[in-house]
Amino acid sequence: MEQDPDGTPPDRPGSLIGAVDNVLRLLRLFEDHEMIRVNQVARDMGLSRSTVHRMLATLSHHQFVEQDEHSRAYRPGPALVDIGLAVVSKIDIRAVSHTALVDLRDLTGETAHLGVMRGDTSVLFLDSVESDRMVRTGSRTGRILPAHSTATGKVLLAERTDEEIAALYPSGVLEAPTPRALTSVAELLEQIAEVRRLGYAANHGESEDDVAAVAAAVRDNRGHVRCALVTTAPLSRADEAWVKTAATATMRVARELGDRVG
Repeated sequence: MEQDPDGTPPDRPGSLIGAVDNVLRLLRLFEDHEMIRVNQVARDMGLSRSTVHRMLATLSHHQFVEQDEHSRAYRPGPALVDIGLAVVSKIDIRAVSHTALVDLRDLTGETAHLGVMRGDTSVLFLDSVESDRMVRTGSRTGRILPAHSTATGKVLLAERTDEEIAALYPSGVLEAPTPRALTSVAELLEQIAEVRRLGYAANHGESEDDVAAVAAAVRDNRGHVRCALVTTAPLSRADEAWVKTAATATMRVARELGDRVG
């Protein structure tokens, strides 16, 4: 595509600032691609590779994108994710999902939560609906926990490849919030494989000593994971039968929520 001297395509309004317009167009590529590459951006946007390199270097400096160490492709960075979460939590996902959390609480009789990734190795809980039971797990709204020790984090990490997950923990060692928590990447990858097979993740006292959880990813109509729904209960009543029943309900409500988020 032929560009004007300031970088603005000729079919765009003259009032646009070319460089800013190009950066915003580049960021919108993440709507359809989990990761982007220099050659792809240059081809899709009609820009030179050198221009794309400079744009991505600037965005990387401000943490709006980050480069994968192995593939050299770029993915959304912490700053972009945090801005998106701020908007999502106030306008979109939290509002749309609250009814789903109520439904999940009513189906299971247990506390239900909405969780998302925060950065690469942590999860943030955006909303919770507590169980009516006398003995119950509490709300996690606003809490940030290690992804590897939560059902939420495991089900969201499962969207990445094993190589990408291993790269997040270069030492191969995981900090253990409780004695039950995973302590190595090898253990985490074994559990991630099981998550992919079953369609849900479980946590047995790994993030908190007396809390068990199951989580399922919420996918929109394009198959992109938007968040995770989580059911938690006191560890004392989370036997194998409970896990299966709670997982079935959590996956069902997650599918229904996915249909609503579009």
